[in-house]
Amino acid sequence: MRQIEFNGVTRLVADWARLTGISSDTLTKRLNMGWSVEEALTKPVGKQGRKPQSRPAPSLTHGLPALVEWQRDMHAAHRQMTRSVRSFVRQMEEQMAQLRHGLDQHLAAQRDEAHRHIIASHTRGVVSADQKSRPDRSISSAQETL
Repeated sequence: MRQIEFNGVTRLVADWARLTGISSDTLTKRLNMGWSVEEALTKPVGKQGRKPQSRPAPSLTHGLPALVEWQRDMHAAHRQMTRSVRSFVRQMEEQMAQLRHGLDQHLAAQRDEAHRHIIASHTRGVVSADQKSRPDRSISSAQETL
């Protein structure tokens, strides 16, 4: 470990770092770059050697409130459009349900009518059991006359 003497006091770099609040790496780098011990221990740590933080261009910072307002307007328009689409879909679903119900009723009526026709066509050609057991009077009377 490296020892440093300052104002008649000799300490390790780590001890000076704790006392000054400057990291031991920073103190070591300062001394290795040729700084005097006094400068290395007393100069506050600042932004020396660091890249300046980039700031947005002035034209962009002036436009930000307008951009925020535009975003808010677009969000409100999106919410309104979503509500409108949901309402439209609900209306279409109701109309489809009504159409399905009407179609079901129409098909049921057609089915009932077809059944009636089938039953009527079968009953026209079918002779009842009573009619079969009774002899045809017209035939017997004709035979009697012969």
